[in-house]
Amino acid sequence: MKIYTVHIKPGMEQAMQKPVFVREGFNFYAFFFVLLWALYQRLWMVALLLAACNALLLFMFKDHVFNLASLGALNLGFHFLVGCWANDWLRARLARRGYILADISAGDNRLRAEQRYFERSLNPAAYA
Repeated sequence: MKIYTVHIKPGMEQAMQKPVFVREGFNFYAFFFVLLWALYQRLWMVALLLAACNALLLFMFKDHVFNLASLGALNLGFHFLVGCWANDWLRARLARRGYILADISAGDNRLRAEQRYFERSLNPAAYA
């Protein structure tokens, strides 16, 4: 069962019809494609900081602070941390844009979580 946070923008005429679902937990796309994922999600400052951290690791390797094995371990740890924090960065971006947390929904996949959310929002008396 996957858990999603549901964010809506209040004041928007169709706020309940266009919610944004963000999955809880580890983001594998951010783990494997760190910088590309941040750029795709339009997280410009995060992308800049990730590039700076990666450049710092490479600079330290070239300056013989790390050997190749320790650089690989640090890079893997760096990618792991990005994968853990990626969805939180997405939620923070939504909060900066004025979105609020409307609900938490769960389902086997995103489509099922969306279905549960819309069932609850259209018929709240059935779930009270």
